[in-house]
Amino acid sequence: MKQINLKLIVIALSLAFLALPLVVAHSAGGRIEGKVTNPNGAVVVGAIVTVAGPAGDQTLTAVTDGDGRYEIEGLKAGTYTVTISARGFSNARREDVKIEEGAVATFDATLEIAPIESTVNVSSAAAKANADPVYQQLRQSGRNEADFGGPFAAVSNLVLTRDAATFTLRNGELYFSSPIEGRVTSAVFIGDGELTLEPPTPIEKHTLSLFIDSEKLTEQFTHLVIRFTDKTLDEIKASPHAKMGTAGSQAARARDLYRSNQQLLRRELHDNGELRALGDLYAPQRPGYFDVFIGGGKHSKLIFVLDPLGLPAVSPEEVALLSYGETDGGVWSAFHLADEYRKGTASSSEDHRLIDITFHEIVGTIKGTHINASDQITFRSLASGTRVIPLDLYRSLRVSRVQDEQGADLSFIQESKDEDADFGVILPQPLEAGKTYKIKVAYEGDGALRDSGNGNFILIPRSTWYPNNAGTQFGDRAIFDMTFSYPKGHMFVGTGAPVGPESRDGDLLVAKWSSGQTELAVAGFNYGRFKKKEVLDKESGYNIEVYYNTELPNELRQIQRQIEQIESPGSGGQPGATGTTLGSISMSGMANSAITDAENSMRIYNTFFGKLPYTRIAMTQQPAGFFGQAWPTLVFMPYIAFIDTTQRAQLLGTRGGTDNFWRYVAPHEVSHQWWGHVVGWDSYHDQWMSEGFAEFSASLYVQLTRGNDKFLDFWEDHRRQIIQSSPATKGLKPFTIGPVTQGYRLSNAKTGAAYQFLVYPKGAFILHMLRMMMFNQGSKGDALFQVMMKDLVQSNFNRDISTEDFKKVVEKHLRGKMDWFFDEWVYGTEMPSYRFDYQLTDGGTTLSGKITQSGVSDKFRMLVPVYADFGKGWVKMGSVFMTGNTSTDLKAVKLPQAATRAAVCALDDILALSIQNSK
Repeated sequence: MKQINLKLIVIALSLAFLALPLVVAHSAGGRIEGKVTNPNGAVVVGAIVTVAGPAGDQTLTAVTDGDGRYEIEGLKAGTYTVTISARGFSNARREDVKIEEGAVATFDATLEIAPIESTVNVSSAAAKANADPVYQQLRQSGRNEADFGGPFAAVSNLVLTRDAATFTLRNGELYFSSPIEGRVTSAVFIGDGELTLEPPTPIEKHTLSLFIDSEKLTEQFTHLVIRFTDKTLDEIKASPHAKMGTAGSQAARARDLYRSNQQLLRRELHDNGELRALGDLYAPQRPGYFDVFIGGGKHSKLIFVLDPLGLPAVSPEEVALLSYGETDGGVWSAFHLADEYRKGTASSSEDHRLIDITFHEIVGTIKGTHINASDQITFRSLASGTRVIPLDLYRSLRVSRVQDEQGADLSFIQESKDEDADFGVILPQPLEAGKTYKIKVAYEGDGALRDSGNGNFILIPRSTWYPNNAGTQFGDRAIFDMTFSYPKGHMFVGTGAPVGPESRDGDLLVAKWSSGQTELAVAGFNYGRFKKKEVLDKESGYNIEVYYNTELPNELRQIQRQIEQIESPGSGGQPGATGTTLGSISMSGMANSAITDAENSMRIYNTFFGKLPYTRIAMTQQPAGFFGQAWPTLVFMPYIAFIDTTQRAQLLGTRGGTDNFWRYVAPHEVSHQWWGHVVGWDSYHDQWMSEGFAEFSASLYVQLTRGNDKFLDFWEDHRRQIIQSSPATKGLKPFTIGPVTQGYRLSNAKTGAAYQFLVYPKGAFILHMLRMMMFNQGSKGDALFQVMMKDLVQSNFNRDISTEDFKKVVEKHLRGKMDWFFDEWVYGTEMPSYRFDYQLTDGGTTLSGKITQSGVSDKFRMLVPVYADFGKGWVKMGSVFMTGNTSTDLKAVKLPQAATRAAVCALDDILALSIQNSK
């Protein structure tokens, strides 16, 4: 994806990362409470109480506690319907419960034993969201005075060590929530304590220092909110530094701290931690997680997280420290478990998925911006004992029903789209590892598809418009079959290939698309009132399709209306002048250019990387002006790229309108067919290959279609992005912030948009430097490099790879260890400078001089190429290995003919802070 919004990445990190429990907090409004009993007067525990507003605009639920009582707060004034249900009983219902602001209404109910017929009827209805009784107990934790009002521990110098983090509770009290399914899942500490954390790797120590100017964190705190499913409670009870008691004096404050934490999680961080907790309660064999919100004295918004199943935002790493603060937000440190480092098993290739999705069968209808769809998901279980399957689904798409393969309804979790809307399916029985299952998810909603006016639509969620595997960062490779119905006059362009022509169903068109036998990491579609052009390119073997809209999106139409107002006669009868031709913008004029760009790109990349399994590629207009993105066989192009250069310059100014982005966005996005889709990445540590290799691919397009001068301009522009500070990177030089393997974490509140300014250009430079090393000045040219890249694709076809996988392929084709190169350029942050002082004597046939490498560590090694120009461009004469800050003399080197000049790194062969060639 070209020019992604990094601010959104940082926000998404906070939203997706926190696998912590969350329940309803107190709020303003009225309250309803009551007690539920059976016909014999005994209390009913675990009954589900649902309160619905008169128009269904507010629905809240609660579960009766151990005394059969319930309480629901925060209700707007009005008349409500209360329904109480419990397994084995008939429902109790009252439709006229009046709620007043600040008042309490009471509804006590006696549930009658259900007849057999009633029980059958209830079980045949579709399961309601969030109705699981254990889940409801988790949601209501902290609502009753019994929570945190029972057992507590007075502690003195109690030490809780979790991997690299040490929490020392010097003096204070620990309060515990009530048990659920026999397990306590949260605690609140009030007192005086200290957290120390020192990351286990040099890279993570460096990243931590960006936030606190130190490689080790020491933070004093006055309270902690701890959420856990591990053995924390047992450890505290067994410690001589903890004395257990009941009814501690600060129970009310502990409860308030917990409720504030609930409100933060639900309403600000939008993460449903109960779903994660439920997974462990229903799979008690798991080791459990340990998450802490830290009320620090200096940094008050820190969170420490440890989860053996991996942390979504930094998966497959299991340990992280992060902040959700405005000025210091980001992942401060993330790493694997200490035991994995000791055993040498820590790797970005670790697989923490619970399931492996193999097939999506999606059937949907589009009306306006409303999507109504079902997805029958086939998956293989990877872990025995799993009952809760978390899935990623865009929050505005609301699930109405989940069924198993036999059509039986399954319980599921999905809270309000404005709060913690994470989606998960609850199975009645644990999964068996290796066994294949099917579930069908029905869902619908607005918001995922945006109408930009005049038949221009854009699909907002890239990989979550259908239920995706929550155990992956991008997507779970699967076969996709899609059938969509939509209004006449529109086109639906999907991933894969169409299965026959469109058909009609009344007033709707029906399109069927399939990936065939090729698994895709992600599927998508474009949709709108398109016109289509296509060319079958016999050389590459691809059908090149372009889809463009003849009508302009609203934001451009608004500009045109402003121009029309200015240029129309005013009150004095004289029209104004804008000096533009923007009133006659057409999207069709650049359609042929889009075809040509795609055609040339596919030919070049076939030559360098090998042919793909696809037979077509669609270049489609999207109503977003400043970024492109790619799905398999489908490219989203910014609509401004469909405007001719003159009008683009009038719209954006000369500099913005003629920026190389518009010229190279298509080659970049086309190359993602290879880098990101056919060859994916294991984790965020490896995503640099997708974006970096795509940017490198664009350099091939530049060189082979526009010549060496533009090629050198391309690399000089990328070099400046890497070495120069800017307001976009908070005044930091991007290369100093971290290695490319830090991925999106390079961007945070301290570093701004560093990801964009490092991963794209430096990732490209890494592959460019390897190409230059392998280039043969003779007839072979790029042959060795092309063989290597084709091997990389073929040996990793349709799978995700790690940086180490790429390294192995490089070592295979360079026939030697490449630790030195990867340590310096991929895993490192060093940046050399070069100077070449030389003389040409004997009529230009003898070269002498001194090459100096500086600004690096003693172990830094690089192969420095030497070029000569004999009047027809640069010719590579050889290379010199240089180690550390050193100089190498060239003494009277005889040249094959007279040269006019000489240089080191003449083709930007090495990424350097500066390269000076002086005759």
